[in-house]
Amino acid sequence: MVNPRGTSSQTGFTLIELVAVLVIMALASALVIPSVRSGNEQREVRRTVQRFVSAVRAGSSRAIRERKLVGLVLDVEKPSFGVRGDDRVIELPSSGAFGEIRGGYVEGDGQRFVFEFYPTGGSTGGSVELVFELRAGRQTYVMNINPLLSTVGIEEGM
Repeated sequence: MVNPRGTSSQTGFTLIELVAVLVIMALASALVIPSVRSGNEQREVRRTVQRFVSAVRAGSSRAIRERKLVGLVLDVEKPSFGVRGDDRVIELPSSGAFGEIRGGYVEGDGQRFVFEFYPTGGSTGGSVELVFELRAGRQTYVMNINPLLSTVGIEEGM
């Protein structure tokens, strides 16, 4: 169709414009995707640390409430942890592992460690190192279980 000035009235994008937009989108996604992956890894790490603290609190509360010994079991081989007698077992993400474990006692074949919580509110106490091998590098957290109060202190390492 020709307009009164004698030029074509068709509108649209040229191939060069479309290619330019696709290149810009590809560059933007190349910059964003690593950030999203890193954010997902950090979220997994934070969630695991929070779940460990929650498991300690749950074990301590249950020991006081039921007036009996309750154990927090760490399985180094799987790697996972959970309160004995509870159906929930929390597995560490694929990037996570247990590092140095101090306190508690070794059970069975040496792959399981148990921290006990007493009806008085205390515990065997000790520390558990959580190690995460991430794309951004290694992160470690030392979870210190207070023997008197069964609270957890968290130390972030390198």
